Amino acid sequence: MPLLRYATLFMLFILAGCAGYSFGPGEASVLPPQYRVLAIDEVVNPTTLPWLEPRLRKLLRDEMNNRGTFAWTDQRDKADAVITIDIERYYRPTAVEDSDERTLLTKAVFRFNATIRSTTDESVLWDSGRITENWPYDYGNGEEADMEVTKRGIQRLADLMTEDY
Repeated sequence: MPLLRYATLFMLFILAGCAGYSFGPGEASVLPPQYRVLAIDEVVNPTTLPWLEPRLRKLLRDEMNNRGTFAWTDQRDKADAVITIDIERYYRPTAVEDSDERTLLTKAVFRFNATIRSTTDESVLWDSGRITENWPYDYGNGEEADMEVTKRGIQRLADLMTEDY
C-alpha cells in the first residue's frame, strides 16, 4: 500500500511540474490571437554566406510548425503578421592556436534580431532585441557548427516568441 501512495504522490509532482506548459495553438505568445498567422517577410543577410538565408527560413518555419503556437503561410497576403530576420553578424573567430599558429579550436557566432510587423498597417508588434548564439568546435567541424549555432539561434527566437509576459 505505501508503494501506491508514493506512486500517486510522484505522479502529482510530475503533473504539478508540467502545469506551466501547454501544447498546441493555445500556447503562450508575445502576439495577440489576431496575429497568429505568420510569414517571413525578409531575411537581411549582409554576410557572404549564401546558405544562411534559406537555412534560417526553413528552421523558423519548421520550429513554428512544430510548436503549434502560430499558423504558418508562405504567402504574405495570407498572413496577419510578417517577421523580418536581420543578421547582424555571423563569424568564426579562432579561440585556440598551437605554437605553429594552426587553429585548434574555434567557435561559430551568430548574432541577429527579429521584428514582427502587422500586415495591415506595418506597425511593429514585437522586436526580439539582439540574440547571440555561440557554438565551440574543433578545427575541421565548421559545417557542423554552422548547423548547430543557427538551429540554436532560431530555437532561442522561438522561445522568446512564446513567452507571454
